[in-house]
Amino acid sequence: MASPLLFLHIPKTAGTTLNAVLDANFAPGSVLDLYTAEQHRAIRDITYDGLAEYDLIRGHIFVQDYDELLDGPVPVRMFTFLRDPVQRVISEYFFLKRWPKSHLHKYLNENNVSLIDYVTSDIGVLRRRGSNNMTNSLSGTKSHSPGERLRTAWHHLSERFACFGILERFDESLLMLAATAGFSETFYERQNVRAVDADRIVTPAELDVIAEYNRLDVRLYEMAVLEFDRRVQAMGSGFQSDLRLFTKVNERFQHVAEMVNLQAGLEQGAIVNAK
Repeated sequence: MASPLLFLHIPKTAGTTLNAVLDANFAPGSVLDLYTAEQHRAIRDITYDGLAEYDLIRGHIFVQDYDELLDGPVPVRMFTFLRDPVQRVISEYFFLKRWPKSHLHKYLNENNVSLIDYVTSDIGVLRRRGSNNMTNSLSGTKSHSPGERLRTAWHHLSERFACFGILERFDESLLMLAATAGFSETFYERQNVRAVDADRIVTPAELDVIAEYNRLDVRLYEMAVLEFDRRVQAMGSGFQSDLRLFTKVNERFQHVAEMVNLQAGLEQGAIVNAK
């Protein structure tokens, strides 16, 4: 059986922009999306033969058993993107409060859930939402203690995943993914980009609380950045030349895309396909 590529989309890690690149490299019928509740229900009945028909699987997926995915009848090649944990939580919270189609939009606004509440609450609907989401997503359910979850997440990310990216180094990450997966289309237009409310500055005290409740993610991110640096170095000077050329050409592409959007009456950074 073929080995599909699986994008483990951790929320607010530039996944919408990346998905536009993926769309340019895969035929629609070869992609299995797992974003909506209906899509998640449908996969319960899919067989291994059915799964092998897809070239790409992607979505907000919580993997319970990584061994089954990585070593099962249809072993997948997984990749994901990480982001500075504190900034990821802040971005996620304000996005969920702002976007009416969010499954938590009503709850967060009607209950006046603050940023700190979002991070620290143990209420079922919010439990772990703003605390170590990246580590929990990458460790599965077999690990229990904090240290074990971190070790397992790092093992999966650094040794079992085909590759991983860092949002803050998106162009490098995209080129590394393209080399791993054999993509031919890599130019992108930034999508789903929103700044935190201009009149709502996150205080130093709030930043400290977010960092404290995301200690595992902070450590995971630190290790990932060091490993990413090592992999970039290992790709040699040719990669740096390719990166400079790509960045230069893609800046022109983004400028053209911005002009087209303005002519079409779209605001720069508007949420078109939020995920």
